[in-house]
Amino acid sequence: MKTKISGLLVSTGVLCVAAIGVQAQDDQEMRFAPSELMLCSFKEGQGNGDLKGLTKAFNKWLNKNDTDYTYYLLRPQYHEDSADWDFAWIGSWSDGAGFGAGYDAWLKDDDGVGEQFEELMDCNYSMASVTPISVPENGPWERGVVWFQRCEREDGVGLSDAIGAHRSSAQALAEMAEMGETAASWAFLPALGFGDVDFDYYHVQAWPSHGALGASFDNYFNKGGWKPVAEAEDGKMECQSPNLYTFRLMRAAEN
Repeated sequence: MKTKISGLLVSTGVLCVAAIGVQAQDDQEMRFAPSELMLCSFKEGQGNGDLKGLTKAFNKWLNKNDTDYTYYLLRPQYHEDSADWDFAWIGSWSDGAGFGAGYDAWLKDDDGVGEQFEELMDCNYSMASVTPISVPENGPWERGVVWFQRCEREDGVGLSDAIGAHRSSAQALAEMAEMGETAASWAFLPALGFGDVDFDYYHVQAWPSHGALGASFDNYFNKGGWKPVAEAEDGKMECQSPNLYTFRLMRAAEN
């Protein structure tokens, strides 16, 4: 499971950003929301057309039973291993109460949609605790790219210090007006179903397009953005090379 989740995170998407869009940049107190991660493979004879039918039926169920749920579908683009799954599904709620109410409603009566899930795909399931780092006001984005990179805190560095360093980096880039930075970021902490992990959290960063990602690349490497980032994060954490995915918003929470 850890290997597959790590492979997914060469991408994944942003996913659940709408439901966890807490504006936390100016408040060092962290708030968390539950996010489920599913790595799925089509069953024999099933494909994208069948997935479209499933999401249509599921959205109809959500509109009646769980308006707090947001979810995205992701596809791998640049990643460290060959993906042995067809797509990733990332869904989230605004808080734990929303998660509990949604699942209770699903288990009570899924209107037959659960059977469609079983017929279409095989999935591995896990859950993360997600806290926002930098969330722009113009989200959620309907499409875009997102990366996941595994990070490990240095000895003696608390989680709030590491998250604070990421926020300082994001703020420093945002203040460089000429750079026009457009990105969102979160920390995903392994919670349920991950098994043994050798890192502390995923640093997840998303952009609304490849063009925005390319501009961020230039900002960081060619316009000096790496300097404030290195200063803010020095001695706080070590992060591995990220994996990149494309994402598509399938449904945003109503509240």
